[in-house]
Amino acid sequence: MHLDLEHDDIPAIRLTEVCVIGAGAAGIGVARRLLAHGHSVTLLESGGLDYEAKTADLGAGRNVGEPYYDLEDSRLRFFGGTTAIWGGRCAELDPVDFERRDWVPHSGWPVSRETLEPYYREAWRALGFPQGPDTAGAMKAAGVPLPDLDPARLALGTWQFDERFNRFTFDACADLRAHPRCTIVTHATVTGIEANEGGAVTHVEARSLTGRTLRIHARYFVLAAGGLENPRLLLANRLGNDRDLVGRFFMEHPHARGGRVVEGDAWALLGAFARPHRVGGRKVAALVTPSAAR
Repeated sequence: MHLDLEHDDIPAIRLTEVCVIGAGAAGIGVARRLLAHGHSVTLLESGGLDYEAKTADLGAGRNVGEPYYDLEDSRLRFFGGTTAIWGGRCAELDPVDFERRDWVPHSGWPVSRETLEPYYREAWRALGFPQGPDTAGAMKAAGVPLPDLDPARLALGTWQFDERFNRFTFDACADLRAHPRCTIVTHATVTGIEANEGGAVTHVEARSLTGRTLRIHARYFVLAAGGLENPRLLLANRLGNDRDLVGRFFMEHPHARGGRVVEGDAWALLGAFARPHRVGGRKVAALVTPSAAR
């Protein structure tokens, strides 16, 4: 079922088992997983079904660090989220990304790469890669002229590209709209998260730009509003920041010069790495990473 807080008559208080905040790739994926396991879900989306300037302006903010895109333009507030403008480039994190390194302050994750393995498999299926990512070996077997590298120093990896850019649009989510245990509420911007004395969240408050309000009571709440809006919500409601880490360590698309070609056929390398290739009808690209030994 789909309701619109800005236009539909909705009771001011709603009860649900799980409330998911944010209808982007993460929120939609979580909702599907929960529904498949028998739970009831209310999916809240701040925007409507397509871009609206007045809703986008809710994402505006002041950037006081490194130069970055305007926040209201780099994050889309409507059903499907920022996947409407992403490039579809997918790759898994390496095991070393999860490890603590003495020369990297605050490094180390509370989970290991192995912990994520079953979720990676499910994510690949959700993005149209049922057998998982292609390997550099598969690219070589398909005739892509990849170089042989010293395995003690460098390794070959791959990017996969999801070319279906409408995968998470409202039209592509007919399964959610038709599901008897799923309610989608658009134009419902969460403005408050209320917790009891024990720190457990009891309900959230949502509001439309026209001033209509909705209170959602649930057993469980899922924040799926993205890397900027999740910490904004937590900080604004003074939740989860007992270690002063909420909102820190934001990083996107770091660029650095990792090396240079000093001899050999640079054009051959450019042909191998500078553009995507087709392998089994799918768009993939090669990349170079440090070997596990490094």
